[in-house]
Amino acid sequence: MAAVRALAALLVLGAAGAALADGTFEPARIVSTLSQERRAHGAGMKAGKEGVVPSDSGPSPLAWRSDWLYPIKPEAGKKQKTTLWITNFGDKVIPAGTLVSVWANKTEEAKCGETGDVDYKLPELLPLQTKAIKLSWKAPDATGEATVRVFIDSACTQPVGSYKQWSQRVAVVEAGTKYAYLQLAQDTPENFWDPPSDPLYPVRNSTYKAEIGVVNLGTAPSEAGVKMAVYYDLEAVPDNATTDCTYPGQISVDLPKINPGKVKILAVEAPAPDSPFADLAIFLDAACKLAPAPFKAPGRFYSTAAKPGAVLGGVVQKGQYSYIIKTTPKKPKVNGTMTVKVKVLNLGGADGSVGRIDIFAPPVDQAYVFEFFINRCEPTGAIYSANTTNLVIKAGKSKTVKITDVPVPGKAGWLGLAVVPDAGCANDAGVALLPVPYIAFEVVAP
Repeated sequence: MAAVRALAALLVLGAAGAALADGTFEPARIVSTLSQERRAHGAGMKAGKEGVVPSDSGPSPLAWRSDWLYPIKPEAGKKQKTTLWITNFGDKVIPAGTLVSVWANKTEEAKCGETGDVDYKLPELLPLQTKAIKLSWKAPDATGEATVRVFIDSACTQPVGSYKQWSQRVAVVEAGTKYAYLQLAQDTPENFWDPPSDPLYPVRNSTYKAEIGVVNLGTAPSEAGVKMAVYYDLEAVPDNATTDCTYPGQISVDLPKINPGKVKILAVEAPAPDSPFADLAIFLDAACKLAPAPFKAPGRFYSTAAKPGAVLGGVVQKGQYSYIIKTTPKKPKVNGTMTVKVKVLNLGGADGSVGRIDIFAPPVDQAYVFEFFINRCEPTGAIYSANTTNLVIKAGKSKTVKITDVPVPGKAGWLGLAVVPDAGCANDAGVALLPVPYIAFEVVAP
């Protein structure tokens, strides 16, 4: 589909960090089959806002991404940890017991069934369900370079393509070593589709406040006054911005003190360009208080609105990529009818009518990149449409909308359920990339 190809152009695999010239290592996520941003430009690292697209390298139902490793330079003999978000993009339930194995220092690939330094059993995963798994392991007792390795489905019980492993080099330091290391905080699943900003969809040629989280991945507090340089015009970024300590950015931000492992949220006001997306390039420690050179952090991009108006979307479930949608009965029967309840949120700056709601039942693995993800106006192929013209939602508010007598597809099994509010775009504010609310649901035989 054209939209899937267009979306795929935005989606690239995240990769681990590379060694820095001084022998330390850039902070990195262990693994990612998921990423939704262009490559960062700094120091050979691919990093970005990670997203929700299964790897193309096999028929894997599992997709995953991880938080940064913490601390980024572990102390010898002490714990290092991260959070792993794992999602089932298949149309079958994955039973509890799938293994995730971690080694603190393993340079060669592990074999199926090999026991890790620590092993974790995943809980049951329903289609399109995400679980956050907190991993921790003991760093090697010796200082120097180590290779952290994570093996997803290490017993190789899922289809070929599911069991994959990633490794990340880390610098193990002496116990008691104190340092500060700042990086942009990772988005949680519910913030994946749209990074936080006020307003969420800035009107072009206006201003907005980007809510940027900065995390300290080190073992000592960072002192107040570390500079963060922000550029809203990518053409204005100097070629030597990662080596010169004198560039304040188009916007210069003094960071507060940040304790180890903690996050501070900064509201950065920037102009929204006259284009569908607003990009921010971000350099941490721009004046080189913590290190010899600034660090190019993953960038941020935001969808913009062509004009003020209502923007009708959904409400993401906490800890999930999918939305608040319910069917009654919970497991509707083949060729029957069901009631669909969807929480509709007005993400725009003006009151607006919900208008026509179109409902679709795509395959599970297409629910989140459906054709109308890119072009929502007048989508085709709906299984049902309902007119709610008289239902108005105030700006920033939400309402649960109930649609009755929705026909149930004629095949048993798990399907996606995508709900498009304002499918006729009566309130069209010109947002180029507006997510469609979706879930997975199970259809059962009569």
